[in-house]
Amino acid sequence: MIVRRPLLALGLALLAASASLEAQSASRGTRSAPTARPSAPARGPVGALGSRGANANGPFATLGAVRPIDPSGRDSILALSRSLLGVRYRWAGSNETGVDCSGLVRYVFGALGIDLPHNAAQLSKRGTSVPADTAQMQPGDLIVFSPTRSTRISHVGIYMGNGTMLHASSHNRRVVEVPLATYRGLRLRDVRRVVAVTDPAASEIDG
Repeated sequence: MIVRRPLLALGLALLAASASLEAQSASRGTRSAPTARPSAPARGPVGALGSRGANANGPFATLGAVRPIDPSGRDSILALSRSLLGVRYRWAGSNETGVDCSGLVRYVFGALGIDLPHNAAQLSKRGTSVPADTAQMQPGDLIVFSPTRSTRISHVGIYMGNGTMLHASSHNRRVVEVPLATYRGLRLRDVRRVVAVTDPAASEIDG
């Protein structure tokens, strides 16, 4: 009996340990899955954009907008355009020391507080389209062109009235004003109206 007691005690201890392990295993099997944490709100620039929402005055919100101006504003566009006659053609230029076609447009309209892109293709999407008919075109309209066998917009000029266009000519290497009827080499693709003259008399009646 003296020899069997330690063996009996050891057997009881092993049984107790086995029962404990089974209980722990069962407990782990029934443990509920961890609760998903709610996603934290975005921080930094992304969060700022989300909280701010759409910008009604942003650049992409005004692609189709036509800027109202009074007759003196239209006259300023024509006068400033003609003040650049003879200025040399300079690729990527946008001031009185040298301009390219879209740089000329950007410079003239920018002087009146109207921000336009320095890119002929982008200018072809600004404002609204009007018929390419001098009877319906207005001074200050933009005229956009593409190569004859392509639809890629590559040139832009400013309509000056009386059937003429002012543009920065890479062929003449300077800013010139020419009759539209005699302009050759490129295909007229569209006329874009980015400003429209308001009628002061109508404003007084409405007011």
